Amino acid sequence: MPQPPAQQRLHAMLELLRQQIAQQPDGACRQPRFDSHLFRTSGTRLADYLRELKGNVTQLTAADTDVARRQWLAEKVLDQIAALQRECQSQQLRVKRERPRVDARQAKREEYQGYEKRLLAMIAQREQHLARAETLSVQQQLIREVDQLQERLARCRAAIYKLELPPMPR
Repeated sequence: MPQPPAQQRLHAMLELLRQQIAQQPDGACRQPRFDSHLFRTSGTRLADYLRELKGNVTQLTAADTDVARRQWLAEKVLDQIAALQRECQSQQLRVKRERPRVDARQAKREEYQGYEKRLLAMIAQREQHLARAETLSVQQQLIREVDQLQERLARCRAAIYKLELPPMPR
């Protein structure tokens, strides 16, 4: 059953908002970003607020709610969307102490995972070149490069594993 145009637009707005939030540094803040009447979530990350908004949209699109409740929920959903859009647009304007805290371990883990991804791509590229190499010297050079990249990948994965362990008490 096709969705009514209003629901399609609402879902398109949610998807656009999800993409905007994905581009933001989404760390936890010291205090809630929004009034408790607008969002009930106890989290302070943009993803927490988006999750609540999606739940409200699901309730709104359910056919079993009465008209007054749907009207109230529609207004709340519009207010929540507007608030999240403003929050996304104003992130760069925040002073440093008001910006979301970024977990240093998480940032390091993401950095190492980026290295891991690039190393895997480099290994795959060298192995493709190796399969097409015609001379022995080129094959030997590519084998050495693949071995070096494999060693780097092992060190990278070991660093990621160390980050995933709980921190030792001091």
